[in-house]
Amino acid sequence: MDDREPLDFTEEEDDSFFVELGILEEAPARVLTEPKPPRTAEPLVRPARPGGKRRGRHPRGGWLSSRPASQRHRTTRRRLWARRMVAAIAIFMVVLFISGVAFFFYAKHKIDEKAVACSSCAAQQTAASGAAAAFNVLIVGSDTRQVLNAQDQRLYDPTGVDQSSPQRADTIAILHVDPAAGKAVLVNIPRDLRVPALSGGGYTKINSYYNNGVSAMVQGIENVTGLTINHYVEINFDSFRTLTNALGGVGVYFNQAVWDPNSGLKQPKGCDLVTGDQALAFVRDRDTDTDFGRIARQQLFVKLMMDKVLTPGTLLNPVKVANLINLGLGTVTHDSGLSLSTMLSLFRQFHSLSSSDIDFRVFPSYPDNTPIDGQLYVLASTAQANALLSALKDNTALPPYGIQGVSSIEASQVPTAVLNATGVAGLAAHASDALAHLGYPIEGTGNAPGTPTATAVYYTNGDQTLAQFLQKSEFPSATLAPLPSSIPLPPTVKASATDAVVVLGQDAAQDPSGNGGVAAPAPSPSANLPAGPATVLATQSLAQPCPS
Repeated sequence: MDDREPLDFTEEEDDSFFVELGILEEAPARVLTEPKPPRTAEPLVRPARPGGKRRGRHPRGGWLSSRPASQRHRTTRRRLWARRMVAAIAIFMVVLFISGVAFFFYAKHKIDEKAVACSSCAAQQTAASGAAAAFNVLIVGSDTRQVLNAQDQRLYDPTGVDQSSPQRADTIAILHVDPAAGKAVLVNIPRDLRVPALSGGGYTKINSYYNNGVSAMVQGIENVTGLTINHYVEINFDSFRTLTNALGGVGVYFNQAVWDPNSGLKQPKGCDLVTGDQALAFVRDRDTDTDFGRIARQQLFVKLMMDKVLTPGTLLNPVKVANLINLGLGTVTHDSGLSLSTMLSLFRQFHSLSSSDIDFRVFPSYPDNTPIDGQLYVLASTAQANALLSALKDNTALPPYGIQGVSSIEASQVPTAVLNATGVAGLAAHASDALAHLGYPIEGTGNAPGTPTATAVYYTNGDQTLAQFLQKSEFPSATLAPLPSSIPLPPTVKASATDAVVVLGQDAAQDPSGNGGVAAPAPSPSANLPAGPATVLATQSLAQPCPS
């Protein structure tokens, strides 16, 4: 039996197969001068080649293939689909590239709009390895009301007294970045720190430097700290709110209900998503506790914002990234050297940076509640501040000073009175001797009414921070409270000169050392460094991150 395969095709079908395979663009036009003769009844059969081999098969299974027609059509459709998919991907990549270029120039335009000249900002240096050397960024939070609308004016400046007043630096911080180590240090400087005036002699508060312009502000900070400032960043009320809203806010857990009319902070106890005006009030409030408490909240907020920014949910979300640039970075003032390309370079170096890689510190200092020329200042703890700043300048290991939650107050800064409410004769004298040995100035001793079971430390004239230092360092189990009117001070004790009053309770009488419960002093961190007692500030218990 003849096993040769009959070929059943017409001339038109012949060309259509070439078109489907992409060999021909279209079937060639045909001109017929006369009708085609009818087919014969017998199917056309090609003669067999010698050896039984068939001829005419396309090497890739073309229109002469022996496969069924339905299978040949499926193969053709797959090839067409693949070509179309490749073309679609190519078009998508072109569109993506063009969009990326357009977005880059848009972002550059938005960021460059807020650039300011800073003649005092030093150029970044390059290390011997070719990588960027350590550098410092001065971060300033301005309290200017000029950016506020009428509604905000009523909220933040209800009397209008600040509208025409000079601008002030509400927040001052130095960000020290070490690219080689992949670490950073943020040092907050209390805005009321007493420093030499920029001109004319005398002293002033450090936030007044801001009134002289960006370059003067940078120069003044360099004079005080001895650090070289490379970049300047300024955030005002509006840019802070906008940046926070662009991130969608952060979750803060309030350990107690808070209502501060001056800042507008109003929060119930518990976890809340803090955005906009409440976020601004959270980092501005200092009436709830102290300026050091406000610094603690600012650093907490920075941590929470970093933890939210440096997540795939933000960095891989084009809408959030666009909002951060359009609404956030586009409203932040910065020196002209901090361009978009510089920011992108820093991001590439620190893309894996987290809040745990930042060492949060406070410029070692303490509040002085005795007015100087009619002003209340924060005074530097000079020895500790010099040790911390020298380590930053030399890029060496930091000493344990200015750690967030650790007080830099020294015993010599806390004038104290000791009252005996135990009935044990001479106990107040023994306790005052022990405190004096630790360096506390003793303003006097005496007796207190009543027979309390526990020792208490009281503060006068709102000097909570200093009394708290004494309580945490020497009487850790004692309560801390304002001095009540029911406990009068002896005539020999001058209330205006006394920051802390210790009332010894029955627990002090049980102290086997006979020192009235005064705790033994903690050892100095190092024999080569000034002592800095590690005392947790209670003001920082106002808020914390929401439980995950």
